[in-house]
Amino acid sequence: MPTTTKKDGRGRPKGTVNKRSRSQRLLRHLLAGRTINGGQAFSKFGIYRLSAIIHLFRKQGFTIEMKMINRKGTKYGVYKLTGTPQA
Repeated sequence: MPTTTKKDGRGRPKGTVNKRSRSQRLLRHLLAGRTINGGQAFSKFGIYRLSAIIHLFRKQGFTIEMKMINRKGTKYGVYKLTGTPQA
């Protein structure tokens, strides 16, 4: 009888860990020149509190700008990386 391994929602064996953390993947996204908002952060990276991670990046010396968008009565922030820490 073949053994089956239980999988998580992304098709990986349960209990495995990503090689990169969620915040590292978000930083790579921003370093590539892309923007991000809360809904995108949740769907792409599983990040629920985007503003908390942005705060940590800023404490590390990254410059991140936020632009408020008001679309059809819904307000949300869009973040963009504009500067990296100086060595």
